[in-house]
Amino acid sequence: MRFNLALRMRLLVSPAVLPALVAVLAALLVVTLSGCASGPQQSSNAEMSFDEFQNRYSDDSDLDSVNQQILSMAVNSNSPDGVYRLGPGDEITVNVFGVEELSGNYRIDGMGRVSLPLIGSVEISGYTLSEAEQVLETRFGTEYLRNPQINVSVMEFRSQQFTAVGAVSQPRVYNTERQITLVEALAMAGGLTSNAGNTIQLTDRVRDPETGELGTRSLIIEVEDLTKQGFEYNVILGDSAVINVPPAGSIFVEGAVQRPGVYQARGETTVLKAITMAGGLKFEADKSGLRVLRREPETGEWAQQYVQMDEIRESPLQDLQLNDGDIVMVERGAVKTAWVGFWRGLSGLVFLGFRPLTP
Repeated sequence: MRFNLALRMRLLVSPAVLPALVAVLAALLVVTLSGCASGPQQSSNAEMSFDEFQNRYSDDSDLDSVNQQILSMAVNSNSPDGVYRLGPGDEITVNVFGVEELSGNYRIDGMGRVSLPLIGSVEISGYTLSEAEQVLETRFGTEYLRNPQINVSVMEFRSQQFTAVGAVSQPRVYNTERQITLVEALAMAGGLTSNAGNTIQLTDRVRDPETGELGTRSLIIEVEDLTKQGFEYNVILGDSAVINVPPAGSIFVEGAVQRPGVYQARGETTVLKAITMAGGLKFEADKSGLRVLRREPETGEWAQQYVQMDEIRESPLQDLQLNDGDIVMVERGAVKTAWVGFWRGLSGLVFLGFRPLTP
């Protein structure tokens, strides 16, 4: 109990009543002081218990440690020129050995293509310099030149962009003069905020390492793996990269649903509720091919559990309750090979799919 000694009201008290009023105030003061000196009191909503304070301090300390590791990795991150991949806006020099008429400077257009004499438009975005040389040598050698030798170099680098959203300190669009890694991007965005979850979602445009096809890549990377497992998870950002750090309590819905993405878990979120939040199943969805991917806290390994759509609709008791960071995967018909990338040996990096771009 507190007393405001600077009263803003004027009290009209007669001299006869004043001694009694002073006595009452003194008694109340004694009671208040004795109550404060007694044993621990039940804390009110405005107060914070010791356990709550300790938990908050621990969380803030952990967050500071994570951000410090991100900053340290960003400073020590090496992005050698050998891994630079061409993209829209780059100006390149193409030197065809022995054929000066075909050599010159060319600008890669917004579609990632470059127009060259004889062979016309060539898709070149997403390739390294050596890969681009092989593509051009193949195109020229097919019809026009015998065993062409081509050298490609970058005259002017484009201004790359990436977008950071979610639980980062400074969410916005960033411009860089070179390709950067995921850790560098997080450091530029000011690190993680106190409500950040345990995962990072990255969506960008890269070439499929198996087919060479340009498409959209979707990755989910554990924050702990990114900061503690070295540079294995510190991928280089592709074109049009979007880094999303979902807040704690988020779940992921991917595959044959209307609106795949990250959703905030509210109350007891089950598989059926998560699919509903994602707009429901698509026509090609396999109702028997629902999987829940969950990382075991004890081992750090990913485990999967199959769920039957018909069963959870008929019996809510069969529905699986989701935890923070769980991933609901909906297969597309019988073609389950599209998601083989889930089990490529990286326990903390989940490959959610590669969707080729339509021309």
